[in-house]
Amino acid sequence: MDKVGKVVEVNGNIARVMVKRHDTCGKCGGCGVAVSGAGDNYVDAYNIVNAVVGQTVKVTGDTSHVLKSSFVVYMVPMLALLAGIYAGQELSAFLGLFVRLDIVIGIAFFLASFLFIRSYDKKIAGEEAKAAVTAIINGGGGSEC
Repeated sequence: MDKVGKVVEVNGNIARVMVKRHDTCGKCGGCGVAVSGAGDNYVDAYNIVNAVVGQTVKVTGDTSHVLKSSFVVYMVPMLALLAGIYAGQELSAFLGLFVRLDIVIGIAFFLASFLFIRSYDKKIAGEEAKAAVTAIINGGGGSEC
């Protein structure tokens, strides 16, 4: 995932880059951008092109974080709901009940998936995002995502 931003701090081989985040990103943080609300956010990236404070740069991030996060956020709850409905149907048939356990267990699985997503989100947020400053953009412009 590529972002354009402005270098605000350089500390050794790490540059802190101010980038703007799209509204569609929400508070995901999957791309390694520290979520500080709408508008400007900061990402720490390896400064492989030796950018200095004030330069507009291109930051390239590891897209695998974004893809994994997207899968977890969208697919895991849906799969959990379907698995819960199936398990509820099988349990109702096994016990010989005429009660709709499929809906209750489906919703329980769906809600439990959010606990999993929350723990996964904390794990991903704790990992270092593999982002790097890959180019210095001459003529600069506004920082955008």
